[in-house]
Amino acid sequence: MGRAGDRPVPDDRTPPVGGFRDGTLTRPGTAPRGSLLAHARAAGARAARVPHLRSRADLAALTDLVEGARGRAPATRAVLLREAAAGLLAVRGGGTCPRTGRPAADTDAAERMLDELVAVVSEHGLTLFAVDAEALLARRALLADDEESALAAATRALTRLDEQAAVDAAPTEREHRANLQDTYRLVASTLAALGLHENAQPLLARARVIAEDDGDLLAAARSEHELVRVLAAWGLRLARAGRDGAPHLQEAALRAGALHAEPALLGSDHRRALRAVVALARRPGDTDRSPAEVRAGARADLEALGPDEAPTPRLTDHLLVVLARARALVLLGRPDEAASCLAAVRDRHPRGEPGLALAVSRELVGVTADHLAAVPGRRALRDYTADLERELWTLEQARVLSLRTRIAHEQLRREHGEVAAQARTDALTGLPNRRALDDALADHLTTVASRGASLSIAMVDVDRFKTINDRVSHARGDEVLRLVAETLRRCLRADDLVARYGGDEFVAVLPGSSETDARAALERAAAAVAGVPVGDGSTVSLSVGVAGTAHSGVTPGTLLARADRAMYEAKRAGGGAVVLDASTDTPADGLLVSG
Repeated sequence: MGRAGDRPVPDDRTPPVGGFRDGTLTRPGTAPRGSLLAHARAAGARAARVPHLRSRADLAALTDLVEGARGRAPATRAVLLREAAAGLLAVRGGGTCPRTGRPAADTDAAERMLDELVAVVSEHGLTLFAVDAEALLARRALLADDEESALAAATRALTRLDEQAAVDAAPTEREHRANLQDTYRLVASTLAALGLHENAQPLLARARVIAEDDGDLLAAARSEHELVRVLAAWGLRLARAGRDGAPHLQEAALRAGALHAEPALLGSDHRRALRAVVALARRPGDTDRSPAEVRAGARADLEALGPDEAPTPRLTDHLLVVLARARALVLLGRPDEAASCLAAVRDRHPRGEPGLALAVSRELVGVTADHLAAVPGRRALRDYTADLERELWTLEQARVLSLRTRIAHEQLRREHGEVAAQARTDALTGLPNRRALDDALADHLTTVASRGASLSIAMVDVDRFKTINDRVSHARGDEVLRLVAETLRRCLRADDLVARYGGDEFVAVLPGSSETDARAALERAAAAVAGVPVGDGSTVSLSVGVAGTAHSGVTPGTLLARADRAMYEAKRAGGGAVVLDASTDTPADGLLVSG
């Protein structure tokens, strides 16, 4: 992204970089990370355009990027999955294709992308991308008209966003700040789609401040355009409810005009949307302009907005352009064309922006009532519409109150969960403690009894730990324990449990592993730990005892005692060894394995 003085590149333009040919990424698995992410963002931006006549090609590009980069780092995968899921959901929300009348594309892949994104952020603790996942889940729920689920997901996103740790494992501070801006914009646009414009505005202000501090002109323009969208939708919503939406529309128009005057920042599709906001902010009964000036302005608006099939960056922009075009047509005395334009949008059934879609319906009612209907029907229709709008306003205010209450409850729930988690977590290493180990071991033995699954555990002891404390320092001893804990956790599988048993002892629980498999896993872990320096010229070694079971009737205490006995066999042999318990309930014999 550009700094001051650089030439920015809008979202939907991919700069020529290594690994690309004719705009297509040829080797996503080996492409430079920056190039890969830039290409994904550009493909996602193209997929979000409305109307979209090439959605299948762009969706295929997104899914190919994700599939071709499966071996990349979790943080890179998270960005790719976020962009792909957002693009797929945007295509689904755009409605049916204007040419064929059929859905623009099969977007079931969005479900897979979202599920994988949730799994990646959960496994690797990428809390910032977890916020993105919640925002995308809210959008998916909106597409299904499930407002309750959408509000719940938006609540979780806002609550997580306010937490201290925003982990994205970005390689640089600048990229972390860029990811943070993307998250702010994604959550803000989701809140606006739910009609929660007031909650969206502060998030965009934060994103804008970060961009300006970094001198990133393009990022600042993106945040500003998102704010224009929010303010315009907010103003239109207030006007529909019979309230004064002019201040919000005027502010949106001022900001849109300033962005429109910077053609290098945003592409022609963005400028079309910005011109629509300026047009919508003009008061219909403006007495400062003569009828001739009004018609001249309407003609200029129509020319700037372009034809119906001209693309806009997002569904929000498309609906704003349609509203502005319809109003210009009415001012030029062409209400039938305005009604046809509005009806065509309704017939495509756009989803995901219920407030603006309703604004299009209301505009259609107004055009047909004022220009194409008889007087009695016109009055009845207007009264009915006004009553509906008042009721919807009441429901929307209740939604705002519900969000505040939900956020408070979610914060309390998470705080309670953190307290409960702290009671089951070792403070020094961050691993589960003895209490958590006892519960997990009991659960796994229940599975062994009911399904006949295998289970192995390992008792791990740091050799000569007292000497480390005495000869170096207790602070270094604590650091050694933390490094051992981190290494054990990294070397074992995601579904294996590593707990601190007490002092310098750890326990590893390996569900589904035989004693032989467990021994091999612990040998790898012990070899990795052997590289940890003590501080007096020596390195750390481990004594490990492994015990397993594939039969019912074994208690946690019995299994721990057998692993403990094998561990002491390793210590008596001089340490640095992994020993299998000789008294297992399986045919395996005890075996001393060199560390």
